[in-house]
Amino acid sequence: MKKLLVLVIVATTCLSAFCQKGYSDFDSVANVLVKTKIAHTNSKDNNSPLELSLYFQNVGATDVIVRYQIFIDDNNGDRRHSGKKEVKLKHGQKQFGKISGLAYELFGTNIDDYVSGERKWYFTILEIKDMYTGEVIATSDKVVEVD
Repeated sequence: MKKLLVLVIVATTCLSAFCQKGYSDFDSVANVLVKTKIAHTNSKDNNSPLELSLYFQNVGATDVIVRYQIFIDDNNGDRRHSGKKEVKLKHGQKQFGKISGLAYELFGTNIDDYVSGERKWYFTILEIKDMYTGEVIATSDKVVEVD
């Protein structure tokens, strides 16, 4: 039984470390690290759809809620959005990617379109709230207002 428990812990640790690979720092808001990653849904197929994955980690002592909304624009004027979402993070907790429901399909299959700015994604809301009072603690300066 002990060997099984050790195996599960090692496998989980390795999987967590592997899954976090490739995330870029986006912002740090009220002791919550926000990272993003754009990658193909199938890493071995450059023609597979692109996906934006989010990563949130609470490095503070307070339990918080991350409230966000993402908009995705195509160069043809098409626009999609995530709707307003909330992610609860206890002290020291992190959530990221598909496992946590924090992945969004992007337009197209060319990552360079997003690097060049031809296609864009952006937060319209990114704020941190106290989990128990609901009070907004901080708001990111990197949000974009939608017209």
